[in-house]
Amino acid sequence: MARLSLRSGLERDVYQIVTKLETADGSSLTSVSAVYDAIKQSNSSLGRLKKRPLQDAIDRVLQIRKRQESDDSEAAIDNSIQPPTESSDTGFLLNRQMTKHWKLDSGQPPVAKRRRIDVEKEADNTPDGGPGSAMAQQEKPQQSKKMQRSSRHHVEQPIEPVTMAGIDDLYRLLLDHCRMCLRISRDFRHRGLEQSSGILISGPSGVGKMTLVKNVAAALRVPLISVAGCFLDPERLERSLSEAFDTALSMAPSIVLIRRLDRCLPKAGSPTHSDHYARASAYFEKQMERLSTSGQQDRVLAMATTSMITDIDPAMLKLGIFEETYQLKVPDSAARLAMLQALTANIDLADDVDLGQIAALAHGYVASDLVAIKKRAAKSVLQRLAGCGGKMQQGQPSDAALLAEDIETGDKYEPMTLNDLKEAVRNYTPSLRKEGFTVIPSVTWDQVGALENVRRQLQRSIIGPIKQPELYRTWHLTHPAGVVLWGPPGCGKTLVAQAVANEAQASFIVVNGPEILNKYVGESERAVRELFERARSAAPCIIFFDEFDSVVPPRGSTSTDSGARIVNALLTELDGAQGRDGVHVIATTNRPDLIDGAILRPGRLSMQLLIDIPTPAERVEILRAIYRKFRGAAAVQTVEYKEVLAGVALDGRCNGFSGADLGNLHTKACEHGLGRCEAAAAAGVDALERVTRDDWEYALDNTRPSVKHPESYRLRCFN
Repeated sequence: MARLSLRSGLERDVYQIVTKLETADGSSLTSVSAVYDAIKQSNSSLGRLKKRPLQDAIDRVLQIRKRQESDDSEAAIDNSIQPPTESSDTGFLLNRQMTKHWKLDSGQPPVAKRRRIDVEKEADNTPDGGPGSAMAQQEKPQQSKKMQRSSRHHVEQPIEPVTMAGIDDLYRLLLDHCRMCLRISRDFRHRGLEQSSGILISGPSGVGKMTLVKNVAAALRVPLISVAGCFLDPERLERSLSEAFDTALSMAPSIVLIRRLDRCLPKAGSPTHSDHYARASAYFEKQMERLSTSGQQDRVLAMATTSMITDIDPAMLKLGIFEETYQLKVPDSAARLAMLQALTANIDLADDVDLGQIAALAHGYVASDLVAIKKRAAKSVLQRLAGCGGKMQQGQPSDAALLAEDIETGDKYEPMTLNDLKEAVRNYTPSLRKEGFTVIPSVTWDQVGALENVRRQLQRSIIGPIKQPELYRTWHLTHPAGVVLWGPPGCGKTLVAQAVANEAQASFIVVNGPEILNKYVGESERAVRELFERARSAAPCIIFFDEFDSVVPPRGSTSTDSGARIVNALLTELDGAQGRDGVHVIATTNRPDLIDGAILRPGRLSMQLLIDIPTPAERVEILRAIYRKFRGAAAVQTVEYKEVLAGVALDGRCNGFSGADLGNLHTKACEHGLGRCEAAAAAGVDALERVTRDDWEYALDNTRPSVKHPESYRLRCFN
């Protein structure tokens, strides 16, 4: 058979990058898909090439590497036995390895045979002769010609459990469940009572899923066999899983763990799915059936973690595999306080530290974020201690000798202060913020102004069920999925939604209509499912849809099926098929007639509130709210606030002004006042540094209503 060789520069580049990736990762890349994905995820310029030529080059390189492995590898490994040659061949690595085979001395036996001869000579030189040789063979078995591949699973024996602050109740439930499965389930099985074969733990990234699993293993004193690495090698997957379960059975009772199940066993249609994952699901299901048929399901428990439960192959969630699910939610204020107390238990805190205040500031932070906050605050303390030594002052240059010296703090005492923790929170972006979550809006009803009737309706439909759920359950009141705020633009619909989230102290997810629209089949529905899954994990949570009419148009009016699929996916979530406790929807639109009628039926978004052009009295409240926002609470006592603003808002030139128009009116008055002060300063004359009546007159003369024909919006009623 002809010997394969690299034919082009692309193949040589692929060969080199594959070698580099294997060296860096410590794993073997044996399939075209695995190499292609690794190259795409790396920073290599090869990732920008077209798929077909790159896959062809990868396929040929893998054939060459496979042929290399089948050759006598020991001849290349032991080339140091040969004397150095005077070859000037400094070409490609493959050519150099082939040259070594050509230049072997024919008068010498093959390397493997020489090794056997050397071992026999060594054995003959032992003091005990033959018996010594037998003992040497027992203590040092022969190496195989091919290098043995390392196992893909990893065994870990957690020693001591850590404090599970903030999730104590869930930890005790999970611990009792696992204890029944691994320690006393054999008695149950004899009585015909069977326990769970697998447990899935879901929750956002960084919330503490792995810590929870390790704590359970440590408390029960059972080993963890992690098998996530088995799914990285498709060609050896079946064998790797079999070896991992063999290990689990030999160490029983034990826990088989799959970290990030959504990546190891994704469902069909997900971005990470490929043909080999379908086989992976079948292989894993086969191993679970093996436990059941062998009667060992009460000695080995399968556990998995995921942050995207909607992306998991549904076959993995059926009876007999991962049939029980525990969900970790984003910690609330009380849980964050417990976590902060546990994290700072061994830290000297200043007297001014109020951990409850920090817990309130850290809304939306998960456990890993709070650990990062503690580290950042500790860094500030260490910087002060370093400065207290007198050797290195901030803002001053330091020479190399000073930097090389150890920092001596001695017995100096420097506690962690409230400001250290506040600065750490202020300068840190929590992990969930990157996934679309926002902090609780700072907008209050005082900043909104007017809209008292709307406020009462929202208090009953959203704020009340969030703040007093027991009261609503006592009266058997089931709240709708959400409300629709509609009306002319600029009247404060978004501001109202933010004020509701602030008063309810609920997480707030902003979704602009076009963000979830995707031209690829299934991607828009997936975005809707992921959106509500994130909201459930952060409950209580308000999902705010802006431009809602662009998301759910009437299904008969769209030229494509994508709009209908989004409506169907949203209807499923609004009906609570996956549960919507603590999840509320606020949608805004200027065109309520362009929303699919099914969305507005009772139990869904059945409450529609009109945010209309403000009345003259409401204009006074809104303008005063705008003035307070920029001037502060002290402005309430001024004559301008009490008298001038009312006169401006009631002026006939403000008829038809929306809230946004009144904000624009205030801006123009301020701009005119600034110009007046600048002109006075240039002339050397003192001027009042506040908005005067003349400034308001200028603004009234130069501001026009932005909403044309507001009555047309009132005619667009819901069907």
